[in-house]
Amino acid sequence: MNRARNLEAEKRLKVAQLNVEMGDWVHSLAPWQIISHMTFSWEASIHSAQRCYEKFMRSEMRGVSYFYALEQNPARDGYHVHALWCDCLNKERRVVWRTWFERYGRARIEPVNSRDDVADYCAKYVTKNGSWWNVKLLGHRHPDFADFRLSGG
Repeated sequence: MNRARNLEAEKRLKVAQLNVEMGDWVHSLAPWQIISHMTFSWEASIHSAQRCYEKFMRSEMRGVSYFYALEQNPARDGYHVHALWCDCLNKERRVVWRTWFERYGRARIEPVNSRDDVADYCAKYVTKNGSWWNVKLLGHRHPDFADFRLSGG
């Protein structure tokens, strides 16, 4: 059931606006190349899911910028991950899938076909009650370094 149906029309519009604004923001962060949905074989708490995901990204996906949201599992306790990656063209998806599967659980790792759709999809998890999200951008993607240039000589 769509919980938005229970909201007043004005609040429903505000929720829709928030989703669009978050989608635009996520879209603006980086040229996303991969969308991933990653689960845990145990009922991972929000903190466990965060620690495991960020450890995996540090150890197996060095050099990859990412945005991710943790969402509660719909049919059991625990959380799972929805994520966007860029700067990962040198990573073999099957190897990444196998490594995640052997350590944590199932995953779906796919190329991004529509950046707008994918950013909107992930943004909807950010705006859900009880969700948690984070972003890590490589130095050249970080907004604080957008105008940074090395001077010659």
